[in-house]
Amino acid sequence: MSIEKVVQQQIEFYNTQDIEGFASTYSDDITVYTFPDNTLTLSGKQALIERYTETFKKKMFAELKNRSIVGNKVIDWEIATNGITGESMSLMAIYEVNDNVISKVWFIRE
Repeated sequence: MSIEKVVQQQIEFYNTQDIEGFASTYSDDITVYTFPDNTLTLSGKQALIERYTETFKKKMFAELKNRSIVGNKVIDWEIATNGITGESMSLMAIYEVNDNVISKVWFIRE
């Protein structure tokens, strides 16, 4: 599977609040960081499931605005919208894909 397809599936699962499908696109030892200071904000698939179970209660939806691929990294500009309040936020996500799963993510937020 291409790295772009892995990330696209992840976004589709996110948009349908499918926690099992969403988690299946990530490695067991997933790490998530804030860019540029590289602060670790999440470590491990169980922590990811716990965080996104709560996130999905907000009926979040990600709209892809732009995508670039460099090596094993997919760089997305996304608009994330809370489906309950309508509030949205622009962000960049850098997804590192290894062995057909996302192994690291860096988020750049406004």
